[in-house]
Amino acid sequence: MFCPQMTSRIIHAMLTRFITILILPLLAFPVLADWYREEAAIMGTAVAVELWAGDEARGRALARSALDEIRRIDRLMSTYRQDSELSGINARAAAQAVAVSDELRSLIGQALAYSVTTGGAFDITYASAGQHYDYRAGRKPDADQLADSLPASDYRHVVLDEDGGTVRFLHPGVRIDLGGIAKGYAVDRAIALLVEAGIANALVSAGGDTRVIGRRWDKPWQIGIRAPRKEGIFSRIPLEDAAISTSGDYERYFEQDGIRYHHIL
Repeated sequence: MFCPQMTSRIIHAMLTRFITILILPLLAFPVLADWYREEAAIMGTAVAVELWAGDEARGRALARSALDEIRRIDRLMSTYRQDSELSGINARAAAQAVAVSDELRSLIGQALAYSVTTGGAFDITYASAGQHYDYRAGRKPDADQLADSLPASDYRHVVLDEDGGTVRFLHPGVRIDLGGIAKGYAVDRAIALLVEAGIANALVSAGGDTRVIGRRWDKPWQIGIRAPRKEGIFSRIPLEDAAISTSGDYERYFEQDGIRYHHIL
């Protein structure tokens, strides 16, 4: 004799058992592989780390450790921190040779090599004059300030003593700023940390400096280039295992008397 209630109970029991069988194997893998992203404001810009990892705890921990590495470099090389090693050099190197860490000495040496290669177009002593600009406050040096600081803007005033482990400035008023190379270095260090940890697909960006390894899903990473005079992206560049650096006069600038003053010289 057909009993609808009994049939319903049997079907319910069978479905419950079937669902249990499906769920139990999943309990052994509570978190699946996915993309994990962490962001922070470091080195005066927006920094992002995105990576593919096997579980969330490890993925987020690695992304945060990459951000911590960039913070470490900022503490070492920031001109906005009075306690940074670079600020100490700027304060004393015109008067005496100053001991410098291997890491910072290596990066200063690399920057000076770029100055030689570019005939001075890349020059970390631009800060001798650049320190008088404040883009947020809309302030620029007057003619006298600029005239006084320009003679100090010459990479040849910076002397590294590799054997003694020191740096010295040969002209008073010299000031160096590694902003043109430090962010790229920080991005490289963060990527190196992720590679050492076994990460094969990741992106690290700090402002206009970006480096990628591997791919995103099954396609190259798509790096957007911002339109300089309007909102939005005007181009995208596909990249794999590569780095790109962009800069524009639309981030750090102010306008005065119809002239746009910006950080690109």
